[in-house]
Amino acid sequence: MRFPPITIARLRAQPLLVQKTSMSVMSVRMKSSVPLLITPEEYKKLPKATTVPLDVSWHMPNSPRSALAEYLSGPRLPHARRWNLDEVAELDVDKNPLSLTHMLPSKEKFREACEKHGISDDSHVVCYDTVGVFSSPRAVYTFKALGHDKVSALDGGLPRWIAEGGETEIGESADFGEGEYKGKEPLDGVVRSYEQVVSNSEKPLDDGNAEIVLDLRSRARYDGTAPEPRPGLSSGHIPNSLPAPFSDYLEPPSDTKPYSHYKSLPELKTVLVDAVGGEERWHEIEQGHRGVVFSCGSGMTAAIGWLAEELIKDAEGWKGPSAIYDESWTGYASRQESKIVKGDKVVKGGVNPNSS
Repeated sequence: MRFPPITIARLRAQPLLVQKTSMSVMSVRMKSSVPLLITPEEYKKLPKATTVPLDVSWHMPNSPRSALAEYLSGPRLPHARRWNLDEVAELDVDKNPLSLTHMLPSKEKFREACEKHGISDDSHVVCYDTVGVFSSPRAVYTFKALGHDKVSALDGGLPRWIAEGGETEIGESADFGEGEYKGKEPLDGVVRSYEQVVSNSEKPLDDGNAEIVLDLRSRARYDGTAPEPRPGLSSGHIPNSLPAPFSDYLEPPSDTKPYSHYKSLPELKTVLVDAVGGEERWHEIEQGHRGVVFSCGSGMTAAIGWLAEELIKDAEGWKGPSAIYDESWTGYASRQESKIVKGDKVVKGGVNPNSS
């Protein structure tokens, strides 16, 4: 038997070729049914009966932090459930032969996880992490990709919630019971496969039919001058991809705001326009003529860029194709047949104990 918590004060892949489409078709966009990004004050105003907070915290493989231990001990948002992005994922070796982490789950696995976490079809899911903005965008992407539209990220996460006086829980979490979740069909065109990315990488950036691949790892890892955090994996980048470090989209923690959070919409737009190579390419994206694919080390922080673009689309009312390369760099660089640009050289992929 579980006791009540102690309260303390305050998807399917689409072809990479993007056909030229008229603005009248591609630029009309329905806003998300709920805001993609909310503040603590906005969260407090949500109806409790249909709002489900999820702690979706995730830490790098070389981090000493344990997201589960921190959730269990608290503090956490009242009534929050723990959603493990590495467990609610594709773990079948036939479908994930490289055993990559947090790959998008199947429709059925996602449905079962929603029911287990007390989520129903009409639930407004609010995802937060213990950094501020780090893994919460990936959770939003997962829900969106699997057809659940009513999902938001808490900007600034748990640290901002606490800093702004929000109530928290400590101790054992309550048993929330199961939800009834039928689910919807996964969205088309929001995920890219290895084969699609390789095919796209053979097209020059000036090819109007090529999608623009943005790499959200650090610039040093992109350039190949810094090692990857995963042993044996070469750094470098996919041919014809562009650097766009995830830190560019965020305001870092400060003395007055001890949490990372998204920059303003005008600043995010500037970041993305610069990342894709200027106004002309951005205009092609706005018109729906070209798509953007976000990549990173393992598909986690790629969602920070993906969500930034979705925020701009929602605010400006246009629609253009965007996706995440789910395997990201770990999947790409692990394959021996992959071409890796490293400085002025092109090297082969594959896991090598002496690689950096």
